[in-house]
Amino acid sequence: MIRSKTRALCAAATACALVAAGGLALVAPVRGQVAGAGVPQVSALVRTEPLHRQELPRRLDALGEVATGTVEGVNFPTAGQVAKLLVTLGQPVRRGAPLVVLGADPAAQLAYAQAGSAVDFARAELRRNEELYALQLATAAQVDAARRALRDAEATLAAQRKLGGEAAQATVRAPFDGVITAIAVAQGDRVQPGAQILQLGRAEALRVLLGIEPDERALVRVGMAVTIATLQGSQQSARGTVAMVQDIVDPKSRLVSVVVDVPRTAGAGFLIPGMHVRAAIELGKLNAWVVPRDAVLGDAGGAYLYQVADGKARRVAVRQVLQAGLVVAVESSALDAAQPVVVLGNYALHDGMRVRENAQ
Repeated sequence: MIRSKTRALCAAATACALVAAGGLALVAPVRGQVAGAGVPQVSALVRTEPLHRQELPRRLDALGEVATGTVEGVNFPTAGQVAKLLVTLGQPVRRGAPLVVLGADPAAQLAYAQAGSAVDFARAELRRNEELYALQLATAAQVDAARRALRDAEATLAAQRKLGGEAAQATVRAPFDGVITAIAVAQGDRVQPGAQILQLGRAEALRVLLGIEPDERALVRVGMAVTIATLQGSQQSARGTVAMVQDIVDPKSRLVSVVVDVPRTAGAGFLIPGMHVRAAIELGKLNAWVVPRDAVLGDAGGAYLYQVADGKARRVAVRQVLQAGLVVAVESSALDAAQPVVVLGNYALHDGMRVRENAQ
């Protein structure tokens, strides 16, 4: 009986092996058929737009500071002492407004008094010579000499009057409308003849001092239009004109200064001397290939975009020339105007990959 059971088990094992072998024989052809079948090539759905040329405004962005118009020094022709200081730094003044009251210098007053006495003496001397000439006791030459001496004395008196010796005090007035930008004296100070008392910046125009990189200097020319705005992004803006481009690099900022004249109009009322601003210098227009900003990608090899040629993506290396809003101006000799540019779905592409266009 034991032998019978052993034979039965061997027969069962043999049958199982045959069934398993038959199953493998059935699966193998299927697998071979799948492996041998052709696999469809991968493609990407993209959106494209035609490539075109367009004129874009070129501008140079810069930061700067607002200053007053041309600054001029105010001085007094004679020595004196500051009796009253009537203005403060930053104060706007009108033409003719009093700025400083100076006490006259004693030496100037003495010189004026002496000049007045010389005039009185010369006048009396002329009168005496004319009387003697009438009595034939003086010559015509003596009368002419006396008349010349009177004229000289009167000229000296007039000069001393202009020097401020006539009055005990003199008031220095604003020569034009402006803003006080610097004060060099304090009340009680003694000043020398011709010494600067204060500085007055003209109010009819403002100046904005911008800083640009040295290699950008060649782009900026006198007469170019400039738009001035605040750093806070306010909607207010003012228009100005480039008045000067300096030929020296500032040792502190390492930038080249550009001076912009801004007329005092209603639109420029928000500008205050000392304020920091941002500016856009209008350099003209650029005619170039223009594509949406999202069409341009970049990697270690530089900027590039994809064009579609015969249903395949073609990578084109480009150089970004200018960005204006949502578009970018690019340059490349490999661009083909007849081939559309991929503007959506380009992140998944590689050179030569098949694409399906969904142009809009």
